[in-house]
Amino acid sequence: MVETASPTKTKIKRKTATIAAMIVIATIIAFPIAANKLAFATVAITIPTAGPTMLKLTTPNAPVVIPLVRGLYDKKDILLITTEVSDKALKDQIGNFTGSPVNYEPNLTKSQDIGNLWIFKNGVKGPGFMGFQASVVDSIPGDPHYTPLWKVSIVEWKTTGGTTPTILGSDDAIAQAASKGQITITPTKVVVNCPILQWGGNKDNTIPAGHI
Repeated sequence: MVETASPTKTKIKRKTATIAAMIVIATIIAFPIAANKLAFATVAITIPTAGPTMLKLTTPNAPVVIPLVRGLYDKKDILLITTEVSDKALKDQIGNFTGSPVNYEPNLTKSQDIGNLWIFKNGVKGPGFMGFQASVVDSIPGDPHYTPLWKVSIVEWKTTGGTTPTILGSDDAIAQAASKGQITITPTKVVVNCPILQWGGNKDNTIPAGHI
């Protein structure tokens, strides 16, 4: 069940621990959030109200509030959480952004099943990890290629030549903007563990909207 309460109003103790994506698979139900806002999901562990402090598991049924971050797939909203990052600098950046701890796990890069996630460095301001538009992924639950692990690419709009940044809501839109010379895409070796908890379906309507 998702709680959309502000983290400053959530009265829970600071704890320490390692959180894996699989913990939330059977317990979270996500609801839509307003643009540029974080929502929160309740699962069976305890999280601090602010700051990327590490956590400690208490009892199996203790509540926890994990920030949900808005993303995009096929121009439709998704909600995801971030539990692990293979890069220390990005781990700290995401932890500071969400106010929730994220684990450093370099072994994520060894996985054979990794999707693609694009983070925007500039352009239209929004709920993305760097303060701009929502990040874009290339699969959702129900897709045979879906995985909660994503290799990060950084998207940057070119500020010369009269280009006006817009919201790019899909991998196809990103590829099209790149082919027109409007953006640059910088692949990285960073992998993030970001399970998708709510999704709006795909453009062909072969995957329905759903949630965990």
